[in-house]
Amino acid sequence: MESVAILNPKLQVTGISQKTGLARIADQDILCGSVTINAPRFDIFDPRNADYVLVRVNAFSCNYRDKALIVRAAEKMEAQEDAQPFAFFGSDFVGTVKAVGSNVSDLRAGMRVIPDCAYPYISSCGVAAGVVTNEASRGWLRLHRAKLLPIPDSMSDEIAASYSIGSQTSYSMVRRTDVKEGDKALVLSARSNTSMFIMKALLAHGVDVTAVSTSSWTEEEKSHFRSVHFIEAPRIQRDWDSDTSSLIREKFFDELFDPYYDLHLPFVLKYLKPDGRYITCGFKNQHDSFVEDADISGSDRFDNLLLSAMINNISIIGNCIGTHEDIVESIKRFTPHNWLPIDSVWSVFDGASFLYRTYSDKRRFGKAVLRYTQE
Repeated sequence: MESVAILNPKLQVTGISQKTGLARIADQDILCGSVTINAPRFDIFDPRNADYVLVRVNAFSCNYRDKALIVRAAEKMEAQEDAQPFAFFGSDFVGTVKAVGSNVSDLRAGMRVIPDCAYPYISSCGVAAGVVTNEASRGWLRLHRAKLLPIPDSMSDEIAASYSIGSQTSYSMVRRTDVKEGDKALVLSARSNTSMFIMKALLAHGVDVTAVSTSSWTEEEKSHFRSVHFIEAPRIQRDWDSDTSSLIREKFFDELFDPYYDLHLPFVLKYLKPDGRYITCGFKNQHDSFVEDADISGSDRFDNLLLSAMINNISIIGNCIGTHEDIVESIKRFTPHNWLPIDSVWSVFDGASFLYRTYSDKRRFGKAVLRYTQE
């Protein structure tokens, strides 16, 4: 099959079908192309494959965590620190089972599956918890049965390819903050994919949601999140401007959901009620080139953080992905007519455009998905 890869500009190699262009991410040019990947040999009678599954990827997408991995891979190639001819990327996918090992009874050839990124706990001994792959674009994946979940027919490939990490993380965050119907929740960086997953999960639990973002929402975009209160605000610098602050202060919040703690802590804690819960699942500056002048800095942040938390009895919760039960619960609540928007769908020869849209195009709304040609 033809698969998308980051190409090493310093090497002339065979196996590359087509160079598809450059994508600029942060300060790094990413050379993309398509490469031919043959199906690996998978002997169903080999004991080493007993608990494993061979999957052909139908479509995949990238998460924010992949951005730094992609940039670092390109930097190493450019600096000639890595002699690999190409590198694969991507951590969300949907695929079709092509073969299963002798111990696998709940999956069979022809079923569509997505990754189960359960973390930090996993039921199978000796299987690593967390993200299933950083190389979804490879196209062919040999994976442990415990790391895969079948999906309903009602879930399209485009939705499924962008589903696992966002849904598992958001349902974990909702569970761990112990939200109740009627609670008031504030969601920061609301146009990020993670925050949109969180808003959908909160709405499914009957929560009164307020969303803050630095850019405006069209009426069509708002229609995907009916009943959410939207506030457009400049990047926070110690505090929002007085107009934004007064809007947010009109209702103190039970929970505050933040995908990028390094953008907002500790200055947003004052918008929580006493005994409120702040939860975060990530940070923005995962690579030096991602730092911007507007980012918060200051040696007093830690002192302010603890002081605010102590005085107001606020719980600060860190969250990394979620449990198996979290993604199962998300799938149970899934309805195709009321799900997150898919921004765009790209082909195997659109690798550079796909990456640019994912990470550099501010017009993106929802996830960009790259779909492979089916057999």
